[in-house]
Amino acid sequence: MKRMSKRSVSVVLTILIVVGLLSLTMFACTVKMAQGEDSYVDMTNAVLKQLEEPKDEDPAMVVHTSMGDITAVLYPEEAPEYVEQFTRLVENGYYDNTYIYEVQSGVYFNAGSPNEDGSLGDAEIEANESIAMEKSVNLWPFKGAFCVPPTKKDTEFLKILFGNDKTYGGTRFCICNTIEFDDEMRQQMEDMKAKLNDVSEEFLEHGGIPNYSQQRTIFAQTYGEESFEVIDAITDVQLKGADSKSPKESILIESIELGTWENVKK
Repeated sequence: MKRMSKRSVSVVLTILIVVGLLSLTMFACTVKMAQGEDSYVDMTNAVLKQLEEPKDEDPAMVVHTSMGDITAVLYPEEAPEYVEQFTRLVENGYYDNTYIYEVQSGVYFNAGSPNEDGSLGDAEIEANESIAMEKSVNLWPFKGAFCVPPTKKDTEFLKILFGNDKTYGGTRFCICNTIEFDDEMRQQMEDMKAKLNDVSEEFLEHGGIPNYSQQRTIFAQTYGEESFEVIDAITDVQLKGADSKSPKESILIESIELGTWENVKK
């Protein structure tokens, strides 16, 4: 039997590598597709805590902004790592005189940046930007929910391949107002009822941002008419331009006051 030339061996090896990579890619796609088909939200034991009346002993806060106060209940049992960091930063005065830096008119605003453009720019601050997302079937992005915009995601191939990749959040947070539930969106929510039980109906009744569902850590919920009026006012401010999400006039979080619901409620 004749020996293969070096060139022939090289060609064969190249073909084997290409075939191997194609097989691995097809396997990865199959795994991700299977994950997509199997993914569902088990609502069997879900308790929609944001729709319950707070108890006097519940941890709570008042966010003092330059446009008024927002009173909210915190959920350390549902988002323990994020609430721990948030509480520590509040106690250290980190959020004092930070900015509401981005507004999506009528829908949400982002807050908690030391700079008006939403940037961080400090190594010590950057160290607080890696809290893994904490999902809970008990918390949803209803109107008034405090949630965490993603800062980064895992990029390791094997983590992504097997669905073990994580999304991370940090110091900045978002407060939801609500999208407009037009006929198309209402139909989509109706179609989701079988999967999400009564959550779809609650979005239609209370408002919120369904797109964020199970995509962001939710760590607190607004309560009280006056607080919702402040959220409405902030998400209705004039922006710097038609293509801008920056408020025309600066809006500050002046301070955040921690306590129990009994102490902070008005």
